[in-house]
Amino acid sequence: MERNREYFKNLLADNAQDTLFDELFTLFSFHKMRFKDRVVSEKNDALVLLSGKLNAAQESHQLGMTSAEEFNMELSRVNFSILELLNELPDSFFIQAIQVEDNPPGATRQISISAGLGNGMFWIASVFVMMVSLGSLIQHNIIPFVFTLVAALVCMPPAYQFLSQKLGISLSNSVRILLVIVLTAIGLSFAPKKGQQNVEAEGRILNYTK
Repeated sequence: MERNREYFKNLLADNAQDTLFDELFTLFSFHKMRFKDRVVSEKNDALVLLSGKLNAAQESHQLGMTSAEEFNMELSRVNFSILELLNELPDSFFIQAIQVEDNPPGATRQISISAGLGNGMFWIASVFVMMVSLGSLIQHNIIPFVFTLVAALVCMPPAYQFLSQKLGISLSNSVRILLVIVLTAIGLSFAPKKGQQNVEAEGRILNYTK
């Protein structure tokens, strides 16, 4: 149910003050985390005082310190003050209630990536890994070429779909990304270091001159 102004007025009419206070305090907390609104902050303070007055009136009545008539008069005054407070709150305060329902304070916000965007990211990554693989092939580094080629196939959407259908294996995007990173890292770890490449190049030059 939408937490708008009328919703809280209905709670007040149903004498559901406890629910009303709990949900209003939640909205106030959410509002204060996002905005610095002096008017809303003042209404929050006023609501705290009204909650204290209601609790005191209920305790006095339960202890037999006040009569039923006195308690009802105090309850009416508190309800009237709550009604005034609801009418004075800005409309934007209640609009945020939809956001509170989707992301309550303290909850972890979940962010998802659409399939189209995810495929685009995998295409970009596959092009990069394929360039590394071709570079390894040109330099005759067979082991890095094999590992990075497999990583490129796992990363490339059409190749991955073909392999997953043939092998009957389906990986989540996070596992798939991790697999590409691991395969690429292993392949590059077998690539000759720069100093070693220079030594090999010099050896080839010497052999050629002989």
